[in-house]
This record gives sequence, C-alpha cells and structure tokens, in this order.
Amino acid sequence: MISVVTGTLNRKEYLQKLLDNTVNSDERIELVLVDGGSKDGTIEFIKKQNNPRIKLVEIGVRSPYPHYMNVGIQHASHDLICQWNDDVLLCNTWQEVIDEIDDNHQAYLFNWKTGTNDSINDSEWLKSDFPRDNGWIVINNIDLDYPLGNENKNELCMNYGIYRKEVFEKIGGYNISYLYYYSDAEMANRAYYAGFEFKNCLNIKVCVLPAEKRAVYYQQDMDTYLKDLKLYQEVSPRNK
Repeated sequence: MISVVTGTLNRKEYLQKLLDNTVNSDERIELVLVDGGSKDGTIEFIKKQNNPRIKLVEIGVRSPYPHYMNVGIQHASHDLICQWNDDVLLCNTWQEVIDEIDDNHQAYLFNWKTGTNDSINDSEWLKSDFPRDNGWIVINNIDLDYPLGNENKNELCMNYGIYRKEVFEKIGGYNISYLYYYSDAEMANRAYYAGFEFKNCLNIKVCVLPAEKRAVYYQQDMDTYLKDLKLYQEVSPRNK
C-alpha cells in the first residue's frame, strides 16, 4: 500500500480531483493531508468524506514545505511514501505505479509537466520518447543523459515520486532549515549520496495543474542547498 502525503491550505476547489485521483481510484492508497489552517471549507469537506483511508492532520497554521511533509510522513501508515501536491494528477493507474516497485530501489522518480484536467486523456500531450521530450521533466542529472547540457551533472530532485520509509528512518526527514524551495532536492541528494538507489520511472507521469503558486523564493534556500550538496558529494560512500 502507498501513503500519498501532501499539504493544503484554502484549496478546496482541488480536493475532489485529488480524492478521485488517489483514494477513490484504488483501495491500496492512503491520503495523508496536512492542513495549514484552511478557512474555505476544506476541513469540513474532508471530514464529510468519512473515509478511513484519508488522514487529515490539522496543524492550524501555514508552515514551510519541509515541516508539513515531515508531519505527514509521521502520520503515514505504509512503507511506500508518495511525495505529492494537492494540485497534481497521476496520469497512470496506481497499479502501474506499484508495478515499478522492486527490491533493488528505495526511491522512484516520476515524470511530470504542466497541463490541464483534459491533458491526461490527450495522447499527444502524454507522448514522450526521451526524459525531457515534449516538455516532460524528470530531474536526474546523474543517471540520465540530457541534451540540454547546462545542468549540474551530479544532482537529482524528486518533485513527485516514492520513497521507502526506511530512507527517512536512516537519514532523517526533510531539512527544516529550508523555507520552501530546494528542500525536495536536498532530500533526494542526501538520500542518493547516502547510498540509496533511485529508479527513473519515465512512464509514470504526473500532470501539474495550473494552480496559483504561493511559494516564495528565498536566496538563502539556494545558498544552503549548494553548500549541502557539496558536502554530501564530498562525504558520500559512493566516492570511496
């Protein structure tokens, strides 16, 4: 079973699609929804579902991405933790996701790009012959040969995908020193350079809906990330 973990705040208009795409589409999915103090009926809507596979965690105040993800993971019931957002849709079935899980990897990167509700039924939009062909994005500049040529060849980032819970148990959760951006990349690189194996699930695709983005960019997040990345690369057992 898979625990899908995400946060939400005053985004009730996205929640029905989120539910239909997760817990309502497969009984093996648990949704852990961390609410930052919604006042738009979100809490009442979720409670009305009366679904035992929905865990609503009310923290009451808006919090940084790494904080609410850590809270969600603490409430997750299952070994497979899916890093998610409340404004994205899985284009595949969850069975196709489960089929990717094996004994050789502890993390699974999904392919994503921006689209609309109708995109997941559009064969032209879904088409991709290369990791970033047709607008698709899976960030693994270590294992994949990108044609763009301007990425840091030693880093990766899980925007959407799955970690086994053992990753967090062994190296800790998301770094709460980050205010928002780069905390997902920091987590992925910390896991990779600690020796965990990542699988590029290029056929597992995620549609990112054109929702209002409320995150604020902070230069200190970038500065912290670059320092952390350099450290992980220097001390990694992969380099020994």
